[in-house]
Amino acid sequence: MVLIVALGAWAYLLRPSESAPVAPSSGEAAGDVAAALVTDALLRRDRLASEEMAWRVTQANSTDTIMVIDVEAERPDESLAIAEEIVAPLADSYLEVLIYVRAPDQTSDDRVRRVRWTPDDGYIETTYSDQ
Repeated sequence: MVLIVALGAWAYLLRPSESAPVAPSSGEAAGDVAAALVTDALLRRDRLASEEMAWRVTQANSTDTIMVIDVEAERPDESLAIAEEIVAPLADSYLEVLIYVRAPDQTSDDRVRRVRWTPDDGYIETTYSDQ
């Protein structure tokens, strides 16, 4: 009887709390979960619905301290402003955020803009091209 009570108490203590993060299901990739978290944070800030910022997160992956995010944007030349919107809810959680901004109809010879953010260096924008 003591064993049953002890097992019940142990199971109760190990149950997931309502605020605990949900692990990816077998069909979900960890990157999909990270992208969903970034998108959720941005939606809470009511920015994605704005026509001023016509862009969307297409993929996001992270480690404990670094987040890498791919973005499609109607105006990739506004990559710095887009990066500022993305980093705002993430700044307390990561030591580095890399954001790659491409046009939706990207071809292999188009430019890719990368914005790197760190707490020490702030935002640094770099443009890459295959040419």
